[in-house]
Amino acid sequence: MAAAADRPEGSKGYFWTSVTVVYALIVLFPIYWMASMMVKPNDAMFARPTQFLFTPTLEHFEYVLAQGFHWYLLTSFLLCTVSTALVVIIGTPAAYAFARFEMRAKDDLFLFILGSRMAPPVCLVIPFYLIFAKVGLLDTFLGLTLAYMTFNLSFYIWVLRSFCRDLPVELEEAAALEGWSRPQIFRRVVFPLLRNGIVATAVLCFIFAWNEFLFAFMLGGKAVQTLPVSIPKLITSQGVRWGEMAVVGMTALLPVLAVVFVLQRHIVRGLTLGAVKG
Repeated sequence: MAAAADRPEGSKGYFWTSVTVVYALIVLFPIYWMASMMVKPNDAMFARPTQFLFTPTLEHFEYVLAQGFHWYLLTSFLLCTVSTALVVIIGTPAAYAFARFEMRAKDDLFLFILGSRMAPPVCLVIPFYLIFAKVGLLDTFLGLTLAYMTFNLSFYIWVLRSFCRDLPVELEEAAALEGWSRPQIFRRVVFPLLRNGIVATAVLCFIFAWNEFLFAFMLGGKAVQTLPVSIPKLITSQGVRWGEMAVVGMTALLPVLAVVFVLQRHIVRGLTLGAVKG
C-alpha cells in the first residue's frame, strides 16, 4: 500500500528529471558543436554527411594566437574587472543610502538613476562619444572603464537597494545603542549580511560588461579593443573562419564560467536573499 501510494510521486520525479535532462542537452548541444569545431579541420567542418570521426587539428588555435586575440581577451577581462570593482565601491554605499536614509526628492533621484539604465544604449553612446572626444578619452582604457561603470552602476544600485531593504533594521538599531558610528555599523553589521547580495549583483554586472559590444565598438579603437569587438575580424573576404570563431567563442565563455563556478555559493545565497523570512 505504501509503495503504491509513493508511486505517483516517484513517477512525477522521473518525469521532471527527464525533462531537465532533455533541456540540459538542448542547451549544451551548441557548446558541444562549438567545441568540436575548435579542433575540426576545415575540409571536415561542413562535410555532408557530417563526419563525426576526424583527425583533430590545432591550426585554429595557432591562427587565433598569431592574430593577437589573447590580448583582446586580457583587455576585456581587465576592463570588466576594474569597472565592476568601481561599481561595487561606489554603488554599495549609494544603495544603502537609498534604502535607509531619508533625503529630499529621493524617489525622483532613484527613478532618474533607474531611467538611465532603461534608455537604449544607442541613445547614450553618441553623447558619450562626443564628451570623450572633447576630453581625450576615446580609445583609452580609462574611457571604456568609465563607460562600463556608468551603465552598470544604475543596475547595481537598483538591485542592491532591494537587498538592503530586506535586512532587519533592528540589528543596526541595536548596534547604534552600543555606541557604534554609522560607518562601524555598515562595516561590521550590514556588509557581512549583504556580502552574498553584493557578489550576486557584481557577477551580473561583470557578465553585462563582458558581453557589451556597442560601447566598446564606438568608444574603443585600435589601442583598446575588447574580445566581442574583435570577433568580426574573423569574417574575411575569403569567408568566415568558423573554426577560429569557435575558439574565440569558447575562450570568451570560460572566464564567465570560472567566475560563476568560484562564486556560485555566494550567487545562490544572494539571489535567494529575502526570499524566505522568518
